[in-house]
Amino acid sequence: MKKLYTLLSLVVLSFAANAQCTDLFFSEYVEGTSNNKALEIYNPTSSAIDLSNYAVIRMNNGSTTSPDTFRMNGMLASEAVYIIANSQADAAILALADTTGSATFYNGDDALTLANITLSTVVDLFGVPGVDPGSAWTWVSGATANSTLVRNYSVQSGVATWDTLEWVSSTIDDFSNLGSHSSACYPPTATAPAIAAADPTDAPENVISLFSNVYDDVTVDTWRTSWSAATFKDTTADGNDIKKYSKLDFVGIETLGANAIDASEMEYISFDAWTPDATTYRIKLVNFGTTNTEHEIAFNMPAQGTWTNHKILLSDFTGLGSTTNISQIIFSALPVAGNTVYLDNIYFSKDPTLVYNVADIADIIALDDDFSPVKLDTLYEVTGVVYGVDMQGGERLSFTIIDATDGIGVFNDLTVDGYVVNEGDEVTVKGALGFFRGLTQIVADSITVNSTGNALKDPTDVTSLSEATESDLVKFTKVWLTDNTITTWPSNGNIDLTNGTDTFAVRIDSDTKGIATKEIENDTMNIVGIGGQFDFDAPYNEGYQLFPRDSSDITEWKDLSSVKEVMITARVYPNPASNNLTVIGAQKWNTYAVYNMLGSKVSEGVLTNNNLSISELSEGTYILKLYAGENTGVARFIVNK
Repeated sequence: MKKLYTLLSLVVLSFAANAQCTDLFFSEYVEGTSNNKALEIYNPTSSAIDLSNYAVIRMNNGSTTSPDTFRMNGMLASEAVYIIANSQADAAILALADTTGSATFYNGDDALTLANITLSTVVDLFGVPGVDPGSAWTWVSGATANSTLVRNYSVQSGVATWDTLEWVSSTIDDFSNLGSHSSACYPPTATAPAIAAADPTDAPENVISLFSNVYDDVTVDTWRTSWSAATFKDTTADGNDIKKYSKLDFVGIETLGANAIDASEMEYISFDAWTPDATTYRIKLVNFGTTNTEHEIAFNMPAQGTWTNHKILLSDFTGLGSTTNISQIIFSALPVAGNTVYLDNIYFSKDPTLVYNVADIADIIALDDDFSPVKLDTLYEVTGVVYGVDMQGGERLSFTIIDATDGIGVFNDLTVDGYVVNEGDEVTVKGALGFFRGLTQIVADSITVNSTGNALKDPTDVTSLSEATESDLVKFTKVWLTDNTITTWPSNGNIDLTNGTDTFAVRIDSDTKGIATKEIENDTMNIVGIGGQFDFDAPYNEGYQLFPRDSSDITEWKDLSSVKEVMITARVYPNPASNNLTVIGAQKWNTYAVYNMLGSKVSEGVLTNNNLSISELSEGTYILKLYAGENTGVARFIVNK
C-alpha cells in the first residue's frame, strides 16, 4: 500500500508491524442518522497509554491527503475505550463520549487512520485511503454507511490493509455496544458455566416450556437436527440441566406435526444463554403452514462468561406472521464453528390475566395501626360517581369517586382510556389499591364511563377533618381565616380556616376553577369540599385537607337566628320529575324559590294551583321553599331528564 501524506501533520507515516494486543485499534464506528457519529478506540494492552502521542487522520472521498488531524490527550487505561463523538450527536452518544471533535466529520465513504504521531506510524485503518467507494464500502454482512460497526472479538491489533471481515454491522443508530469492548486479548477465564441460570418466575399456567427444570416440558422431536452444523451435549451446571452447543454454526431444534407449538396465545419467547467466546448469536423461529414463514433476531457482542436472559416479544419476529405452528427453533452464532453456547429455560409465555375483585369502596379501605391500607396492592373493581375536578390535569389523573358506602381517590401518572374527568359521571375503575402520603387510592388500569349527569350526594356537615372525611364530600358552616390579613386565595397551596374551636387546612389547587388567586370576598363563610390527606410519616393520622371543587363551594355565612318562620314539610309529585312539579296537600302556596345543594337560588316565581315549571333546571337534587303569609314550606326533589 502507498505511504500516506497528511497536509496538516506534514509528516510521512509508515505502517507499524503491530504485534497482537500491543497498541490501540478502532473498536467501534457509528455512522447514523444526521450527526449521530462516533469513533471508539480500544486499548488492548496491559498498561495505560498516553493518548497525546496519537491522532485520527481523516481522508474524504478517496483523497490521500487529509483536511484534518485530530489529536487526542489523556491516559487510556488497559482494556478501556476512548470515544470521540460529533458535538451534535444524540444525547445517548454524548453521555458516553470522552470528547467531541472533527474526527467524526465523515460519511460512509471516507477513510480514517489511527496514527502514532510521535513514531510517525499508522497503527490501524478504517476504510481504504486513496479509494472512493461511492457511497460506502459494502460486504456480505454490512456497509459503512448508515450503520454501526463493532470490531470482532477475535481482533487483537490494528491492520495495515483494511479487512471488512473484522467488523460486525448493526442497524442504524444502534449505540448499545458503545462504551466498552470485548477482545480476545483478554479471553474469559471460564469456558463453561459454574452456576445455573436464575429460575424463571413466570407462572406455569402462562407458559409453554420446551426446556426448563422449573416447568413441565412439551415434547421436542430433536435438539439437534441432521442438517445442523454443531456438536450437541446434554450437561449440567450446578446440578441444573442445560444444553451445550459447541463448534456452533447453526443448530435446528424441531417440534414437528402433533408436537408443533401453538403459541398464538403467547406473547414472548425466553431463553438463557451463556458463552465464553461467541461474538454474535441468533435465534430464528420457523412456523410451518401452507407457506412456511420465519424470522431471525441477532444479539451482537453478547456478554461472555455469564448467563444472559432474553425475553423477546413474539411481535418482534415480524416476518413470522403466524405463531400457530412453531416447528423449528434455530440457533446460530459467530465466529462460525469457533464458539460454544449453553442454553437453558427455553419457553413461550404470556403476561398473567389480571383478576379484579368487585367490591364496594367501604370493603377495601380498612386501615392498619399506622393508618395504612390493609389490602394494599390488591386488585379491585369499584364503581362510583365522580366528585370534583382532575387535581393533576394534563397527562395525569387525580380525582375522587363516591359510592353508596364510601369514597376513594383515583390516580394514575398517565391518562387512562382517554378519560376526561367530569363531575357526575358514574365510572367503573379497575386497578390496584394504592397509598400516597396518607391518602388511599386506586391506581387505575382502566376507567369505563357508565353514565353521565348523575345526582351528587349532599355534603356531610362536619366541624373537623379526619380519616372519616377522607374522600368524602363535606361542609363546614360558619368558618373564617385564622389570619385575617390574607386577602386572596393562594395560587396553589394551603390556607388555614377555623370555626373558633377547630382549625383545618383548605387546599387550593391550581386546577380549581374560580378560586386560585381570587379575592376572598367573605369574612365568615360556609365551605364545601372533598376531604384529602398529605402526611409524610407513619402513623398517617395528620395532614388532613379540604379541597373545594370550584368557587360555588365557598359562600357567605348569614346569621338567620332572628328569623322566625312556621316551617311545614311539604310533599311534591312526581319525584323525580323532569318538566312540572305539583305540591301535594291542602295548603295553598303563593310563591316559591328553588335552591341547589350548595345553597344558591336558581329559580323563583308564583305558583298556579300549587304547580310550577322546572323544565329549565338541569339534572340534580334541589330544595323547594314555599311561601304563604307567615307559613313556609320545604321539600326536596330530584330533576331527572
